[in-house]
Amino acid sequence: MAYDIVSLVPGFCESFVAGLPFEEGGIAFSDYIERPRMDYSIDSLLRLDQYLQLLHTRRREIEWQDQTNTVLAAGCYLGEVIRRNSELTFRWVNYHDHFPKYPQMMAVFPEGLGTCAVLVAEGHVTMPINKIGRFIEEGPENSTHFYALGEMKPRRRS
Repeated sequence: MAYDIVSLVPGFCESFVAGLPFEEGGIAFSDYIERPRMDYSIDSLLRLDQYLQLLHTRRREIEWQDQTNTVLAAGCYLGEVIRRNSELTFRWVNYHDHFPKYPQMMAVFPEGLGTCAVLVAEGHVTMPINKIGRFIEEGPENSTHFYALGEMKPRRRS
């Protein structure tokens, strides 16, 4: 079943930034999100990294639905920071609208929570939702701030 996550990106962002409720579950440890500082700036990602560090240390306490909501909401926020601040013109694309055009990539990036919607620019794809899931599971080596800075600049082709 193909999901249209792209149409939900604004709602996920609002849930993360403004605390709007979900139909089911919530955002894990949402009281620790510094919402006044979530202004879609690159610097706001430093606060996002602090919040994700807390989630990483307490990941075994997070209910499945709350983790799913958190990964989607924080991932959409991260993607919007990249999209709004990038030198590239990124657009959100659902997995089923992008990856079937590149079958070789489907084996490397199977459909799942982290790949359900991706950002695409001319010759470039990035997975901010996946980055959130990886930070929660693996830790601060998955800094969203560092990741975003690298993704927002055009890459030179050799």
